[in-house]
Amino acid sequence: MSFDVRDNIKMAVKERCFTQSAIAAKANMSPVVLSMILSKKRKLEANELYDLCEAMEISPNELRTRYEPRKPV
Repeated sequence: MSFDVRDNIKMAVKERCFTQSAIAAKANMSPVVLSMILSKKRKLEANELYDLCEAMEISPNELRTRYEPRKPV
């Protein structure tokens, strides 16, 4: 299974009880764009990753390690 940071963003949004529209607004992107990113219908640009991390008040490194998807047993 390969790593996709979009899965981690989705988990962080859910765990922190944010709405996608609120995070999108803080990250200066439309809710439609964020939805497309999280549903993997659109690629995530590096600058968008940093904007989303800033909007959620989390570092990219914490996003990578704290929200790592569980591996199947």
